Amino acid sequence: MPNSTHKTAAILSIGDELTLGQKLDTNSKWLSEQLVTRGVTPLVHVTVADGLEVLSKRISALAADHDLVVMTGGLGPTADDLTRQALAVAMDDTLIEDEDALADLLQWFKGRGLPMPDTNRDQTMRPTRARCLMNDRGTAPGLHGVVGESDVFCLPGPPSEMHPM
Repeated sequence: MPNSTHKTAAILSIGDELTLGQKLDTNSKWLSEQLVTRGVTPLVHVTVADGLEVLSKRISALAADHDLVVMTGGLGPTADDLTRQALAVAMDDTLIEDEDALADLLQWFKGRGLPMPDTNRDQTMRPTRARCLMNDRGTAPGLHGVVGESDVFCLPGPPSEMHPM
């Protein structure tokens, strides 16, 4: 999470289910509380639908105005989960497979006696200049990258996975 150099933050929640009102965004509230206790002032909460262009533009814009951007959602294995790709666009970077994330994911499925579906392999992709954040509670590793001078953290949407990270 943030270090002592972060003064302001933006929270970005991602998902059609949020913008369409099908689910309530409780992550932004929880993240704001966590940031405040660490001396970081959240200035905006933004919610966007699943979409590469809108998401990458929003990451870039928020990073230009805030020391820290914390995002939730869009890290799943389905075609509409575009957080990795959007972060890569905002970083002007490309995606690579993270070997450690792949090993962790294979172990996660093996520990449950399940084969890993091919679609989950996409979850091990990250921008070349970003790092994966281990997720002990689910299949979606988080990400940390830098856009401009802003730290950008991408966390899974499910609170049971996001909170421990």
